[in-house]
Amino acid sequence: MMATRQIILGAVHVEITSSILNFRISLIEIETLRPHEEVIDSVAKSLANDIRIEGVVRDPLIVDQDKYVILDGMHRFSSLKSLNCRFAPCCLVDYDNPLIKVGSWFRTFSVKDPESIAEKLLTDTHLDYSREKIKLEEWKYNPETIILTGGMQFSLPKTTDLLEGAKTAVRLEEAMLRRVQRVDYCSESLSIHHLRSGDADLVITLPVFTKQEIIDFALRRILLPHKTTRHVMPSRPMRLDIPLHILKDSNINLAEADTMLRQLLMQRYVNRKPPGSIVDGRRYDEELLIFTTQLASNMES
Repeated sequence: MMATRQIILGAVHVEITSSILNFRISLIEIETLRPHEEVIDSVAKSLANDIRIEGVVRDPLIVDQDKYVILDGMHRFSSLKSLNCRFAPCCLVDYDNPLIKVGSWFRTFSVKDPESIAEKLLTDTHLDYSREKIKLEEWKYNPETIILTGGMQFSLPKTTDLLEGAKTAVRLEEAMLRRVQRVDYCSESLSIHHLRSGDADLVITLPVFTKQEIIDFALRRILLPHKTTRHVMPSRPMRLDIPLHILKDSNINLAEADTMLRQLLMQRYVNRKPPGSIVDGRRYDEELLIFTTQLASNMES
């Protein structure tokens, strides 16, 4: 492989060295991992059922290598716990790396008369709020914003705690889902694009937390609402397809399980897909490193 993406199979883990990001793939004992977000129970149960049927865990959790805080993969973590797994496949990263970015997931909806609906949502929830006209092309993120429409911004008081702001946004989302059947989770920029293009009419915004705040919440066992944080990785491994029986085996220790992981990945190629690729119906903004048994045409060698 090219020097820009070197894969090192060590004694008990896999290290991937890239010009973009360095990380380690390893099995970690589930009880040592620390989630920072809640999950949607129905999603976690559905995923657990899929894993049980397929017999493999496709993608690793993205985890801070120092504190073992889960950055991405909360539903996979919950599913593995419900399946009584002892270990979880993890991509361990240096969270301090400035190339790892944190944003939030905005909730977008298609509705008629969005400004009236926004007013009713906020009033029914007994929230203190203000409203002002905006030009979407000039709009910039601020933590007080709670709802956006094509021409109006609704804001909470500046004294609102960020955690409370996130919880409020999710309560508003739940109220909206009693009116409409669909919500789309989008990045900040894509949500604004949808408003400008008419593909969405109302957006519920969530605050953006710092990396340190996320770590602190996890260590204090305070969970943010589901799909609050959006971690953008410059490079992401996928399709490890780790057999479930390895993760559940009660007769082996962690080192033995990790050795089995290494031996499994030694038989794989890594195919690179550039940012913007769509995999399983989802668009990824980062480079993807897809583990596969087939040598694809876009494989760098």
